[in-house]
Amino acid sequence: MSRSFFNAFTGVAAYQRSLQQIADNLANVNTNAYKRSEASFTELLYSELQEKRYAVDPLPGELPPVTGKGTHMYPVTRFHGQGPLLMTERPLDLAIEGRGYFRINRQDGTEAYTRRGAFYVDRDGTILTDQGEELDVPFNLDGVMVNTVAVSPEGQVTGQNEEGEMVELGQISLFTFINEGGLFKTSSGLFEVTEASGEPEEGNPGDEGFGALRQYYLEGSNVDLAMEMVHLIASQRALQGNVRSLVTADELKALTLLVRN
Repeated sequence: MSRSFFNAFTGVAAYQRSLQQIADNLANVNTNAYKRSEASFTELLYSELQEKRYAVDPLPGELPPVTGKGTHMYPVTRFHGQGPLLMTERPLDLAIEGRGYFRINRQDGTEAYTRRGAFYVDRDGTILTDQGEELDVPFNLDGVMVNTVAVSPEGQVTGQNEEGEMVELGQISLFTFINEGGLFKTSSGLFEVTEASGEPEEGNPGDEGFGALRQYYLEGSNVDLAMEMVHLIASQRALQGNVRSLVTADELKALTLLVRN
């Protein structure tokens, strides 16, 4: 009977985490460049009934009967597929159409990578994210009229200075990874390099294996609302089934104790 309790408990715990992951996706359906995650499950180890000295003998040539030990939820898998491009009116809104990430220099001296292309300028002309962290580019917009900045699909940036002259400012680079799924997600749409992701490879937008830049656009979330609702209903039903299994095991145990007494 204790095995029934444990099996049902593992199911309840796993699907509680699954619902939390689905809720996170739904909460970020309108978050720029958010990448959805998905849960997957595996069965726990089995044990032979004979190990517990049950009087069970398999037929010749057959494997002995086994009993399960419940389920386990793997770490969530994050899908880095392209989100929709949403038009804006800001010249410093940049979307990546295809593969690639912007590199960010964080305030603690470390580096991170993001596809959130909503950038701003401080009083010194430094290009910053909406969290105040610096975009890694070899130029700034000091002395440049921001509303005149033009970014080509290949990442070449030009702008008009205070004298009214158009000047070339520099090049925006992108970075790709062998295994994007191995990146570690932190807050505010930032990702960190891990051993599983591999080291970043630098290139210009439009090069082979790199996406192009789209000015006046932002990348939307790649969450599919209909798919998430299907997963939500399935996880709720699975959770209800495991809770019912737990209640049934409790009722059977109570009945057994009553009969014994």
